[in-house]
Amino acid sequence: MANIRGFGDIEPMPNPNQGGRQRQIQQQQQGREGQQNMANSPFMMGAGGGGAGGSMYPPINKVLAPNFTPRSFIFVISMIQIVVFILELIVGQIWFCGAFVSGNDMAGPSSTCLKWMGGKYLVCIQNGEVYRFFTPALLHAGILHIFTNLVSQTMIGYTCELHWGMWRMFGFYFATAFGATLLSSVASPGSVSVGASGALLGIIGAYMAWIMLNWNNRDVLPQPCPRMCTMITWLFIIFMIGISMTGIDNYAHLGGWLSGIILGFAFNKTSMPLSWMEDRTKCIQITFAVLSIAYFVTLLACTFFAVEPEEGAVCWGDLSC
Repeated sequence: MANIRGFGDIEPMPNPNQGGRQRQIQQQQQGREGQQNMANSPFMMGAGGGGAGGSMYPPINKVLAPNFTPRSFIFVISMIQIVVFILELIVGQIWFCGAFVSGNDMAGPSSTCLKWMGGKYLVCIQNGEVYRFFTPALLHAGILHIFTNLVSQTMIGYTCELHWGMWRMFGFYFATAFGATLLSSVASPGSVSVGASGALLGIIGAYMAWIMLNWNNRDVLPQPCPRMCTMITWLFIIFMIGISMTGIDNYAHLGGWLSGIILGFAFNKTSMPLSWMEDRTKCIQITFAVLSIAYFVTLLACTFFAVEPEEGAVCWGDLSC
């Protein structure tokens, strides 16, 4: 009789419907946790969300364009660059021996066409065409060139703009494009140079500075070390491509990245930086603001007063093929 229990001691029989409901709730909680983990993943650059149908992988648009929004500077500048490239092909086809010339490995128009469209060329800059400090960021040498730049810009730019806002992104983009053209003009005065990669390297540099200035703020930067490693990887890939291929303006890349670093430390917002920076943030910002002025003033002076163009080079000489 010891095994006899009262009604209060007997456990109710399991309800299969109730168990299914509990499992459903657990699965939903796990799904939400997975989405949160994906949102904090440094390799997604802030992209969030899982794939369709509960897949562990995010949608492809979240990988290629994390934090995408058409109401952003990156979207507008990308559309402008595409339109300008189409104009390059039209101008090249009508006036400069074709939209795709044999000497251009990037599948695009001739260097003469790019110079006519506003590419960096020292002689023209010294003749007063100072708009060439900025217009190279809107031009590209060919289909391969604009494709690689726009993919990189899309994968990085929207996340940076999410943290900085439209106007800060605008300022960093064109200021570093200016810095890239300056170093290229001084170090490679005889070349015609185009491309947004100088500004792209500038954004990477400014974002690296932003990561260090907000290293311990988990609200805006959940995993700073992997984010920094991702930027270093981008930097390594771009410079290795530039070293291994001919016709790449590595001085523009270097100038963009250097100006991005110094401008990023000078003008980025800071909260809970690296521990050794905590009591020195004002000093660091002032120091890098001075370095920014020194960088731009020195290279600007060299561009107009110290660097001599190649012998016989003229801005608007023979425009034939």
